[in-house]
Amino acid sequence: MDKLAEVFKQHNYVLTNETTKGLELENKRTGEVIYLLPNVETTIVLNPKTVEGNEELKEKVTGLSHSTALKQFPKRKHTGKDPIHYGYSLKFQSPEELGSFLAYLN
Repeated sequence: MDKLAEVFKQHNYVLTNETTKGLELENKRTGEVIYLLPNVETTIVLNPKTVEGNEELKEKVTGLSHSTALKQFPKRKHTGKDPIHYGYSLKFQSPEELGSFLAYLN
C-alpha cells in the first residue's frame, strides 16, 4: 500500500477521506476526486461525469462500481430500493501501470 500512496502523491493526489470501503483522493491541482477500493487488484473508481465525456476513458474502464463509499459521485438506481453512488472502475496490475494512467488522466 505504501507504493500506491507514493504513486498518488507523485501525481498530486491527497487523501481526503478513508473508510473501510475505500480511500477518497483529490487531485490538488484539478480538484478531481477518485476512489481507491480495497480489492485484490489495484482498483480505482472515476466520476461518471469525467468518463462519460471522454471516449478514450470509456474504452479503458472495466465496468461500473456501486458503493456508499463514493460519496462525491452521483447516484443512480441499481439493485436496491434507493439510489446509490456509482462510478467507473479501472483495474491495474502494478503501481507503475497506475502511475502511467494517473499521468494520462492529469
